[in-house]
Amino acid sequence: MVSATIAALVGGNVFSIVRLRQAETELDALRREVGSLHHTPAGSLAVVRIASDTPLTYRFRVRTPVTDDPTQRWNSAQPPKTLYRIAYSTILPRGRTQPEWYSAIAVPPGESVVTIQIAEDPRDERWKISTLVRSESATRRMGTVLPDEHTRLFRQSHDVVSTGLKRQDVVVMPPGETIRLPVRLLDERWLVGEQSLLLYGDKAPDEDQVGVYAELQSADQPLS
Repeated sequence: MVSATIAALVGGNVFSIVRLRQAETELDALRREVGSLHHTPAGSLAVVRIASDTPLTYRFRVRTPVTDDPTQRWNSAQPPKTLYRIAYSTILPRGRTQPEWYSAIAVPPGESVVTIQIAEDPRDERWKISTLVRSESATRRMGTVLPDEHTRLFRQSHDVVSTGLKRQDVVVMPPGETIRLPVRLLDERWLVGEQSLLLYGDKAPDEDQVGVYAELQSADQPLS
C-alpha cells in the first residue's frame, strides 16, 4: 500500500510538471502573438511589432513611461502634455532621407496597441492611410486621404523593400533616455518600374518613393 501511494504521488507530480511546462509553452506563444512587453524593464519605453495577417495592416505594441504628475495623465480632466507621437506617411520625396510626414497622433502613457492600415474607408469610399492608437483609457484615430497614384500602387502587387522593425523585434529605452529617438517603425518601399532594379538603402532616392512609413517620435520636436 505504501509503495502504491508513493507511486501515485510520483505519477501525479510528473503529470503536473508536464502540464505546467505545456501551459508555459502555450503562454509564451500567446505572448509572442500579442507582442507582450513583460520581459522589458518597468518604466522603460518599449516597442514591439505584432504579426498581422491582413494585407497593408501593420500592428505594434508601444509602452511609454507613466508620469506621476496628475495633470499629465491621459484620463485627467486637463488635456495631458503629449510626450510621444506616431508620425505616418506614404511618400519619401526625391533627394530626402526622411518621409514627408502627413500628420502624427499622440501616444498616451502606458501600453497602447498601434494599428497602421491602408484601406478604403467604407464611409466615403476613399482610400486612406489611418493610424489607430488603442489604450485602456481611450481609442484615438487619425487618417489621411491618399493621392490617386498611391492608391493605384497599393492596390497592385509590387516588390517591397522593408527596413523597419521586423516581426518580434523589440526596441527598449531606459527611463529618461531619448537619444535613440526617433524610431522608424515602418519603412516599406514599393519598387515600381526602374525602382525595382535599385536598392537605395540609406541613400536618398532619385525620385519620389511611394511606401508606408511610420515613426515613433518625441512630441517636442517639429513635424518636418
